[in-house]
Amino acid sequence: MKKILFLAAGGTICCKQTHEGLAPAYGFEKLLSGVMDKTDMEGVEICGEQVFMLDSSDMTPRHWTALAKRITARYDEFDGFVISHGTDTLGYAAAALSCLIENSKKPVALTGSMLPPDDENTDAFCNLRGAFAYAAAEGAFGVKVVFGGRIIDGECAVKVHSEDKDAFRSVNRPQFGSFDGGAVCFSGRHSGGERFYGELCEGVYLAKLIPGQRLFVPKIDGLRAVVVESFGAGGVPCYIEEDVARLCAEGIYVIIASQPICGGTALSRYKVGKSALSRYPIIETGKYTIEYAVARAQRALACSSSFEEFRQEFVNSNQ
Repeated sequence: MKKILFLAAGGTICCKQTHEGLAPAYGFEKLLSGVMDKTDMEGVEICGEQVFMLDSSDMTPRHWTALAKRITARYDEFDGFVISHGTDTLGYAAAALSCLIENSKKPVALTGSMLPPDDENTDAFCNLRGAFAYAAAEGAFGVKVVFGGRIIDGECAVKVHSEDKDAFRSVNRPQFGSFDGGAVCFSGRHSGGERFYGELCEGVYLAKLIPGQRLFVPKIDGLRAVVVESFGAGGVPCYIEEDVARLCAEGIYVIIASQPICGGTALSRYKVGKSALSRYPIIETGKYTIEYAVARAQRALACSSSFEEFRQEFVNSNQ
């Protein structure tokens, strides 16, 4: 008998229509009843908890830390975990949980829906069934997004469509798995190195470059790191070097990312990036998604006390 803990956090998957628009309203019981009515869950025992009832736009690192702590506290009691979450920040949630429950030997499946459960075309219960199927599958492990028939590693999951039910893709890594006639299909096995963390530092700012415009970073209390979405492979344009130098001088860590969704950074490829690497203590994201880069920086800040410690924590990953 597989024991699965279901943690409900809100999102479209629990919304109903109100005069002000869709709003979270339904608890985990309604979601579970829809799953149990439409699928054979024999051999699976599910316990449910309502952790949050929020639109995912209102979710923050503190909420994802709370979810991770729930899982960590009950990790030995259950064989797998399912989290229902809104899709707008689901990629960030999966990235955060991948950092907080690193290399989990047990499956942690995040899912949601593009349409509310009362809609006749809802994808809520289909996605939930997939998440429970993965959480109960033999050999399943790690934080994954299970959505639209896809199983995606949590650190690679990116929302690529605001309306389509097939809304998520795996970026810079092959998709982990899928479903074939209801059967869960995936490759790979747990590689060890399981680690649990209890904190994310919110002092990270994400800045997007515009050609010809200086790097603008507002004065924010507690700011400790800036992720800069640069162009292409992640060059550092000459017109932002003064800003980069100032941030570094102020002790704020500068991380260079790439605006294109796929491919990642390669600062040493061009002079515009290689020269900056030689002059400033900057870090590049490599193949990290933006979501994972932000979460990785938040985790690294929470468990480091120097730039070198931060760098090691940031880049020490399976990516």
